Amino acid sequence: MKISSLLISLVFASAVTFTANQTMAWHDATHMAVVKAAGLDNYVYLAVGADMAKEKAGRIEAENHYNNTPRGVTIFPEMVLAQVDDYNKPGDVDGHLYGAIIAALNDYILRGASGKYALYPLGYAAHYLGDLSMPFHNIAYDSFNKKNHAANDGIVEISGPKDESTEAKVARLAAEIQKRMKNLPAIQLSTNVKGFNKELAMQIAAIANNASALGYAMEDATPQRTRLTEEEAYMQLAQSAQLLKAVAAAIVK
Repeated sequence: MKISSLLISLVFASAVTFTANQTMAWHDATHMAVVKAAGLDNYVYLAVGADMAKEKAGRIEAENHYNNTPRGVTIFPEMVLAQVDDYNKPGDVDGHLYGAIIAALNDYILRGASGKYALYPLGYAAHYLGDLSMPFHNIAYDSFNKKNHAANDGIVEISGPKDESTEAKVARLAAEIQKRMKNLPAIQLSTNVKGFNKELAMQIAAIANNASALGYAMEDATPQRTRLTEEEAYMQLAQSAQLLKAVAAAIVK
């Protein structure tokens, strides 16, 4: 087994044993599958970097992964853009996932323009885009969220073979995500940075509102729905992958 494959296998195995908390979302293979489904096969391993960083950076990184959207609140593009300056700032207990996506991508653009290595911020952005579609990262961190968050993180991974390798799992999940992407409208983003940020903010807000609505619908159901269906999860992931694909087409060199 290649060293990189072994490393990711170990990270994946350890991730499922951690105590559930607000910053955990889709499992590593699922995040990697979103990147693969978006057509960025060479960058799939970068998708796990943001979760690895949380282990050392703590709240500095953790609050980039979620947004505690209150019940009944609609996310607007202006709200997304207002969060950009909060990127990597600890102390924002309600999180700033939406702004983190744009901030990380802007970092990628700026680093690339100055000739610096830019793939790390691209990997962070890809991870955040995966988090964006996760309903439990878009609703209040209340008792319902705390109790059921972890069980939904690997919802699309549990149906695979018991001895399935990480690479096979990622390929299987990516193929399922791509099937759902075909049912989504194509997204085209401006290659101009200013226009790119505004258009991206609109797309982020749309996915965020969809994810938040689904999360609260699960909580408000009678009886409460504590688990996403596999189809629901794949449709959420397809939205993340579709937006990442558009991002790549606009700015990835």
